[in-house]
Amino acid sequence: MRETGGNNQKQVPRSRAHPAVFSAMVIVGFGLYRGVNSNAYLSAFAFVEAPFVFVPDLFFNVVVACSVVVCAAVAVALALTGRIKPNTMPFALPTALLLAGNLAALLGVVLALPSDVALLVPGVLYGAGSVMLSLFWIEAFAASKPSVIVVQIALGMLLNVVVSSALSPLSGDAQMRLSCALLVVMAGCAWFVRRQLRAASDEGEAEGKAAGGALPVEELPAEEPARTGLGASLRARWGAYRDAFLELGDSLVAFFVLEAVIGLLNSFMLAGSIDFEGSGAVSIAAIVGAIVVFCFIVFVAHRIPKVSTVSGVVMPVLAAMLVFLPFLSEQYNLVFSLLLLGSYWFVALLITYLVAEVAHVRKVSPYVLMGVAMGVARVCLVVALLAGYAAGVAGGGPSDEAEHTMRYLVIIVVVLYALCMALVFFSRDRKRRRAEGASATPGEAEASTDPVAPADAGAAAVSEGETALDARCAAVAHEGGLTDREAEILGYLARGRTKAYIADVLFVTENTVRSHVRNIYSKLGVHTRQELLDLLER
Repeated sequence: MRETGGNNQKQVPRSRAHPAVFSAMVIVGFGLYRGVNSNAYLSAFAFVEAPFVFVPDLFFNVVVACSVVVCAAVAVALALTGRIKPNTMPFALPTALLLAGNLAALLGVVLALPSDVALLVPGVLYGAGSVMLSLFWIEAFAASKPSVIVVQIALGMLLNVVVSSALSPLSGDAQMRLSCALLVVMAGCAWFVRRQLRAASDEGEAEGKAAGGALPVEELPAEEPARTGLGASLRARWGAYRDAFLELGDSLVAFFVLEAVIGLLNSFMLAGSIDFEGSGAVSIAAIVGAIVVFCFIVFVAHRIPKVSTVSGVVMPVLAAMLVFLPFLSEQYNLVFSLLLLGSYWFVALLITYLVAEVAHVRKVSPYVLMGVAMGVARVCLVVALLAGYAAGVAGGGPSDEAEHTMRYLVIIVVVLYALCMALVFFSRDRKRRRAEGASATPGEAEASTDPVAPADAGAAAVSEGETALDARCAAVAHEGGLTDREAEILGYLARGRTKAYIADVLFVTENTVRSHVRNIYSKLGVHTRQELLDLLER
C-alpha cells in the first residue's frame, strides 16, 4: 500500500525500512550467528575447552562435515529445480536446531547418551543448522550492492569477535544460557531481514507489472524460468551458473586446497599426539588476524584483492615453511599454524564476499553458489581428515621416532604437491586471461589514452559531449539488450576506462568486470575495444 502526499508523488511503503536500518540488522544478525556458533561449536557440541589448531575432535568434525555435505547438496538440488524460491530459506528451523543442541548440553541430555551418539547427534544438529543459516545470511548479503556487502561482512565479523571474546571467559553453563538468548535475538534480526527482502521483492514485481513489461531473458534470475520455453530457460540458467562458477573458480580452488591442507596436517598431528604450546589459541588468533586484515583492506585500502594474488604470495611461503616443520621448535609450529589458519580464514571471508557479489550481479541463486562452495570444501576436509588420521595410525602407529618423522615427511610432500598444483593452476589461469585480454582488446591502451573531448574545449562543450555520449551509450545498450550493469560498464568503456579502474569505481572484482565486458562484446557483435568505439560513433 503506497501513500500519496498533496503533490501526488509516490512514497516509500511503510513496510520498507531505511537501507541503513536493514544493513544494521544484517550486521547484527550475522555477527551474532557467527559469534554464538563458533563458541557453541566447542562448548555445547564438541565438549572441549579449545581445539587443537583447527579440529576439536576428529570424529565430531567428520560428522559435522558429512552433515554439511548432505544438507548443502539438498539445498543446491532444491534451488536448481525451483523447489526453493528466493527468500524462502528457513531461519526458524535451524535456529531451533542450534537451540536444541545448546539446551541438550545444558541439561545434560547429551552426556547421558553413549559416547559415539553423544557426538553424532550434536554434530548433525550443528551441521544442518549451520548450513541453513549460512545460506540465509548469504542471501541477505546478496540483496545489497557490492560496496555495501563488503562493509556488512566486515562489521559482522568484528561483532563476531566481540561476541566470541565475551562468551569465552564464562563457565560452560553460562556460555550456553547466553548463547540461547543471543540465538533468539539473531532469529529476530533474521525475521526483520526476511520481511524487508520480501517487501522489496513484492515492490519490484508490482513496479514491473505497472510498467507493463517483463524483464528480458538476460536479466531474469537464474531461479526464475524465462517464458520463452523450457529449453531456452535451461540454457540461460546453465549459462548463468557456468559463468558464475568460472568467475569464482580460482577463489574456490584456493579455498578447497587450504581446507584439505589444514585437515591433513591437523588430523595427522592428532593421530600422532603431536602437540605444541599455544595450539588451543591458534584458531581464535588466526580468525581475529584474518578479520583485522579484511577490515583494513575494506576501510583503509578500499580494494578487494584477488584470491589468486593472495594465494600466489601466501602459498609459496607456506610451502617453504613446511619443509622444516618436523625439525624446528614449537614456536615455529605455532607461527606456521597461525599463518596457515589465518590465510584460510581470510580466503573464507573473500569467498563470502565474492559469492554474494556474483549472486547479486549475475542474478543467480546464492543458495547454489554457497551450497556448492560449502559442500565441496567439506568433502575435501573429510577426505583429508581421514587420510591424515590413517597415515598416523596405520600399522598400529609409528614404532619409533624415525618412522614417525618419515610419515610426517610423506604428509608434508603431499601437502607441498597440493600447494604447488594450486600455484600452477593460478599461473596458467593468469596467462590465459592475459592472452584473452590481448586478443579480445587489442589497442585498448591506445583507446584508453584517447581524450574524450578536445583539451581546449570549454566546459559547455564538454558537458554537451558527455550528454551526447551518454545518450548514444543508452541507445546502443537498449538495442543490444544489455543489462543495467552492462550498460553502466559500457559508459566507462566508451570513455576509455580500464577494467581495473571500473572495478575500483564499482567496488567489484576485475573478474566480474572482465565477464561483463565479454557479455557486452558478444551482445553487440564486436570483438575489440576499437570496434566498440566505432559502433558508438555511428
